[in-house]
Amino acid sequence: MLNYNIYSHISNNEFLEIEKQLIPIQEIMINKLSLYGWKLTNSIKESDALIIDFILDDGSFIGNMGLVYIDKPDEAVFSFYVTKSYDELENRYFVKHFISENESLIFFEQNICFVLDEAIKLYELWDKNYIHENNVNF
Repeated sequence: MLNYNIYSHISNNEFLEIEKQLIPIQEIMINKLSLYGWKLTNSIKESDALIIDFILDDGSFIGNMGLVYIDKPDEAVFSFYVTKSYDELENRYFVKHFISENESLIFFEQNICFVLDEAIKLYELWDKNYIHENNVNF
């Protein structure tokens, strides 16, 4: 059920069709990421946004990764991001990387496992030193 459409470049029917197409991708992501402790923030069916978003808080780091719809005219595209942060002395140190940007839904239907593997590798590579040196919060 669509409460309201927050996007400028797709109709309500297009929103619902994209949402339906995202459900199998969400299931793949749940199955893979839950093995690493990641939790889905909201089901695609419960969200007003076309986003599949996961979080991880292991006590030392806070992670976020997901697939997000990019509201562009004339094309339905998505980007996949991964972030990692930690708090120290009242400061949050934070890095973000896009694994894939402005790709079609078909791309993610065909490549979501590869994209997830790349995101997990990057997340595990980033340590405190890397995050501190590449912090995006100035």
